[in-house]
Formats: sequence, structure tokens, C-alpha cells
Amino acid sequence: MPPLPLPAAVRACAAALLTLAVVVSTALLLPDAEAGGGGGKTPADLKKAAKSIDSKLIKKHLFYLASDKLQGREAGSPGGHAAAVYIAEQYERAGLEPAGTEGFFQPFGPAPQRGEVALANAVKVATSSKATRFNEFDFDDAFRPAKFSATGLVEGTVVWAGYGITAEEHGYDDYANLDAEGKIVLCLDQEPQEDDDASPFDGAKPTAYSNIRTKAETAAEQGAIALIVVNGENHADEPEIPDDDELAWPPASDAEALPIPVVYANGKLAAEILKKSRKRIGKLQEEIDQTLTSNAVDLKSYPVIVKVSAVGPPIGGMKNVVALKRGSDPELKNQYVVLSAHYDHVGLGSPQTSKGGIGQVHNGSDDNGSGTSGLIELARALKTLKLKRSVLLMSFDAEEKGLVGSKHYAGSPTVPMGNIVTILNMDMISRNAPDEIFVGGMGRNAMLDRVIGEIGERYKLRLNPQGMEQYIRRSDQWSFMERGVPGLFFYGGSHADYHTANDTPDKANLTKIKLITQVCLVFLYDIANAETSPRG
Repeated sequence: MPPLPLPAAVRACAAALLTLAVVVSTALLLPDAEAGGGGGKTPADLKKAAKSIDSKLIKKHLFYLASDKLQGREAGSPGGHAAAVYIAEQYERAGLEPAGTEGFFQPFGPAPQRGEVALANAVKVATSSKATRFNEFDFDDAFRPAKFSATGLVEGTVVWAGYGITAEEHGYDDYANLDAEGKIVLCLDQEPQEDDDASPFDGAKPTAYSNIRTKAETAAEQGAIALIVVNGENHADEPEIPDDDELAWPPASDAEALPIPVVYANGKLAAEILKKSRKRIGKLQEEIDQTLTSNAVDLKSYPVIVKVSAVGPPIGGMKNVVALKRGSDPELKNQYVVLSAHYDHVGLGSPQTSKGGIGQVHNGSDDNGSGTSGLIELARALKTLKLKRSVLLMSFDAEEKGLVGSKHYAGSPTVPMGNIVTILNMDMISRNAPDEIFVGGMGRNAMLDRVIGEIGERYKLRLNPQGMEQYIRRSDQWSFMERGVPGLFFYGGSHADYHTANDTPDKANLTKIKLITQVCLVFLYDIANAETSPRG
């Protein structure tokens, strides 16, 4: 949040603490809480989604975003760019659609440099079922996409599909006893018994079943979300990733893409995927070639991420990160509820931005690593919800430079501004008393007041809006509100570490971030499914 002149900030904080205590019972952290006064029980899908918000994952996001490595996330800096890339990947992993002008990004200001295509492609293998840490494999060295690969990011566990072949005329089917729906398929290149001229697959003379595209089409038909192909050990004298026109990436513009990502992997990457199952490519291949019988199996692997892009990412520069969860109602899906938080901070500080520690990393944990971490968890929680209206998640850049990112979006929106029915913004939500939440924007819109009041009653919250008017113009919701979009602003209050080098993640109250995130989720649910909107 941009600073007020110090005396005004002190006066505002004191007034807020005296007049705007929002005392929240911890009942919301247990989403079984029943509503009071005729509100009924929490809907089952909302209960499940609220329960899925995880303090440990909030901590993971926060400790990365507010790490010294990101050097205070100043807008346009390498650290700010790294934060944007991280946020975009989390949105993509949550199954959200890109809604910027360049995928998830909406660059603004001076045009950023364009990075190499290799930087936009990756395969990552989790080190545990929690999928919080990954071993990452490099484009061209460990894998290469097929020219007919779909672009995008998928995440899932892996099934082994032998040679990835279904050939009824030969009595051979790698998918006969394999459920590949929603899974990533790993299979061998070529076809069985290629050294046996008596084989029904014609031995050294390849049939159409050996074609990578055929394998990919079969995997897609089986409901797979991606295909990873690996060379067999009987081709050990050849390059692990063939020098093949089928693996020309990026593809020519006339290349016809399949609906799933398809990559060719080297043996090291395949071995990493197989590690948990303790299986080896050579042994698996040998079993099939000896018996002409599929040994397809669900590997129950650790999660794997496959990310394929034909366009290099923007490097540096200022950028918003925008993601979409599409609504389910045929008409209301064209209306949007915005959830937002700014992700930038002030870098190493300057005389204009720092209140202590110029030249040191201003980690910006509370401001606004906290709101950004909550927004990422909201993205994950939305995955299980069916909402009538669409939801836009917006991570704004350059808020600290005067709401520049949100002003840019409001002036160049990716959806019509008239279709945005409300904005809910989180800024600095991890400090001060765990049972205090400050809310700005109340008293401006009758429906928002009614909904937030009902939520307060349902979960035994006491809400008092007085005092926040002097903060309402200082965070990103204002760029929308001044254009007629109703909005609310959740804020945890100021503190002595604000805009200093002492705003570090070890001081964050993770329970408070989780609580405010759950309040935002309930608010979103009610607005997104309401018969009428705050705009009438």
C-alpha cells in the first residue's frame, strides 16, 4: 500500500483501531458453522472449499514471495518478474484460464524484453505427494515438445502405457486394463518386438502404430491430459531425444495441434518419474517384447507438471497477472466478480518509499505478500466450486507507484468494465490482533452491505465500517470503484514495520491470512451465485 505522510498515517491508524474493530470468531475456520437467523448451514461445496484453504501452503507462498531472493519485488525488477511468473504458474496449476493480454500477463509501461522459448517450457517432477517441491528438467536437454503438442500447463500423476498402442488386429492393447482419464501417460517410442521379423508389428519395418502422433491421438482418446514419450534401451546408441522433424519446436504456424501437451523425454527424466514405483524402462520394455503382452499400470507417481509454450515469456517489465474461472450460468457467466491483491513492493527502499532501512531488502511480507498468498490459495479453493458468475483473479503490479497496475487494467480491461459486478481486494492481511479485520467500502452499496452483514451474522462476526474512508483510495480496488464498480477492501491494519526492512515473513500471522481468505471466499460465493448483482 502506498504510504500516507507519516502524521496522517499515524492518525488514521489510531482512528481505525479505535473505531473499526471487526472481531471475528474462529468459527469460520471451521466451515461447519451454521448460520444464525435463518441463513441455514454452509453449503457443502463452499464448506469443502473453505476447508481446503491451507495455512502451510499460505506459508510456502509467503516465504517465497517475501524472500531476500526476490529483493523486495519492486515493479519492473527481476524480483518482481520472478514473483509474476510464480503467481501465473500457481493460477495455471489451479486450473484457471489465462485472462491477460499475453497469456496470464498484462504488461504495461515500456515494452519488456522477450525471453527465449526455452524459458517458457518445463517438466517438473514432485519430490513428494504434497507437490510443494519439484525437480525441474530443462527444455532441449531433458525434453522437447512435439510439433503437434498443445500449449499450456497440466499437472497430474503418471500411468505407464507400455508402447501406447491400441491395435485390435494384432490382439494388443496397452489401454485395455488402464484408466488414463485425467492422468499423464508415459510410454515407449517405436513398437513391440521391433527386432523380430516374425512380429505382427513387422519387426524392423515400422507400422503406423510407431508414430508419435498416433500414440498421442490414442492417449487423448483415452482421456489423458498429456503424453510423455521415451526412447527404449534398444536404441542406446542413438540420441536420447531424436533429431526428428516431429520434434521441431516452436512449430510452424500451420502445424495442427492435438488437444494435449506431448513431449519426448530423455532417460533421466523418465527415471525420475518412475522412481517412486521402483520400475526401470529397460525392464518394462523387455517384459513386453518377450511376451507381446502389455504391462500397463498406474504408477501412482508423485505429481508431474508439463508446461509447453511456443512463445517466450516477457522478461522484466511491469505486468499484471490475470486469471479466469468461468461461470456455469449461460447468462450470468458474462458477469465477473474480481478478487485482487497487489504483489509488488518497494525493492531496497528509497527516501520516498522507505520508513527505515534504505538500501536493505524491503521484503514486503505483509505489504503485500500476505494478500498475494491468500489470493493464490483462493485460486486453488475455487477449483471445486461451481459458480454462476465468472471470477477474475487479478494480481496487480506497481501499486506502490500509485495504483499504476490497477489503473492500467481499468483503462484497458480484458473484459468489459460494465460487466464487472464487484471487486474484493486484500492488502496487508497478516499483522496485528488475530481477531481484527478492517473493511473499507461499506456504506457505499446496499447489496454489498447486506451480503457482508449476512456473512457477519452467519459466522458471528461483528462488523463496523467507520474509519476506513481515509484508506479506501490507497489500494487497488479504488481504480475500479472510481469507474463505478462496487467494491470492498480487507486490511489487517498498519504497524511499525510498514515500509521498512523489518516486514519479514516470520512475523506473519498465518491464521489471520487464512481467516480473511475464507471470509473473501464466502463473500465471493454469495455474490457470484446471487440472482441480482451489486450493480443492479
